[in-house]
Amino acid sequence: MKRMVIPFVAVSVLAVGYAACCAAVNEDNILPHTVIDGIDVGGMNVQEASGVLEHNADKHRRKVAIDVRFAGKNYPVLVGDAMEWEYQSAIKECQEPGQGAFWTRGYFLIRSFITGNNIEITPVIKSEEAFEKAIEDSGLFAAGTTTQTVYQIKENQLVFTVGTSGEEIDVKSLKKKLKAAVLSGDDAAMECPVSPGSVEEVDLEQLYREIYRKPKNATLDPKNNYQITESVTGIRFNKENARKALAEAEEGSIVAVDLILEEPEITTAELEEHLFSDKLSTYTTQVGGTKNRRDNISLAARKCGSVILLNGDVFSYNDMVGEQTAETGYKLANATADGKLVQAFGGGICQVSSTIFAAALYADLEIKERWEHEYVSGYIGAGMDAAVAWDALDLKICNDKEYPVRIDTVYADGILSVDIWGTKTDDSVIEIDTKTVDDSEGTLSVQTYRKIYNGDKSQMFVEKVAYSTYLN
Repeated sequence: MKRMVIPFVAVSVLAVGYAACCAAVNEDNILPHTVIDGIDVGGMNVQEASGVLEHNADKHRRKVAIDVRFAGKNYPVLVGDAMEWEYQSAIKECQEPGQGAFWTRGYFLIRSFITGNNIEITPVIKSEEAFEKAIEDSGLFAAGTTTQTVYQIKENQLVFTVGTSGEEIDVKSLKKKLKAAVLSGDDAAMECPVSPGSVEEVDLEQLYREIYRKPKNATLDPKNNYQITESVTGIRFNKENARKALAEAEEGSIVAVDLILEEPEITTAELEEHLFSDKLSTYTTQVGGTKNRRDNISLAARKCGSVILLNGDVFSYNDMVGEQTAETGYKLANATADGKLVQAFGGGICQVSSTIFAAALYADLEIKERWEHEYVSGYIGAGMDAAVAWDALDLKICNDKEYPVRIDTVYADGILSVDIWGTKTDDSVIEIDTKTVDDSEGTLSVQTYRKIYNGDKSQMFVEKVAYSTYLN
């Protein structure tokens, strides 16, 4: 009987001890003597183990570098920045024995004390972008020995230094080689895979766009009080000559291509010397009528004042004098409307537009818009007047000359004068001729001609500039 009791007691003690082992396992913590990548995480919960292991991974990243040799120089590639250690799955694996069936927990606890749990994590490449950046940061991408053709502008020449073929990094093979080393844990120095380099053909079309500069006349800047803006010398080169010279050149040689410089028609020096140096025309008319009419003419003349027109600019009389109202300073004076004499604000200002028109004819400026009156005016001949009406009839004159022109309008002591200043570029002489086309009862039609002569009076050109029909 006594012999049967002893084994029973022993078994009972073992059972109780095993049960205690099972109960001792904390399912939130990792079993004791568990080592991941050399770090003992036994007894830690998930958060604690993750923190310790990530800290360890950061230390690994800073240390992992592979020297790549290229052209006799070592380039350390910090591949650690591109590596990632997957710890979460390992931590989960270590937790699972302690979270299993109650009676199995004791077994895994006892085993952990006897044999321990040792897990090694193989790093992986976390992203292609990070891996490629590690190579780029090493300087390898720029380490190739091939030189490309470059150029500089020197003494009015486009001087090329022709490139030379060398060796280039075989990026695809290098990435493959580095990945294999990372995954195997081999951080020994390696030779860089290379491929033969080549000299790229110069993109002469693109280069021409970069070099080409259009010649530009000196002119005036209306946004800067009409100060002179400097002229620009044009630059270009013969693309075909350059293409042929480069095709025949040896690697490493120097090729010089002449630049073609093109001066503008008006240089800064020429504009400074000749700006408004010539009076192109002058025209005057006598001003009569009531005080209101004279005051309107005086106001319109002041509003026109001195107007500078650059090449292509258009003078608009209505824009200069504005709408004629009492609020804008104009007074009631005689005007015609539908063949009748009426009182209108600004009456008389057509004398200013007519005088400007006549001066523009003699200055050989382009007339964009001009209208005749219903009746021939008393202050200027038929075919020489220019009727205006706000928002309806306008006088527009374009400066079609290379140089700027200035229109000066002055009224004083009963005389209205318009002087146009510019730059004479030839010896031409302008004459204005008016011819009656029709003088039948009730109407008068007149053709206005502008005749341009050489200095020797040989005729160069005749232009019909206006056709006018008046009521008799």
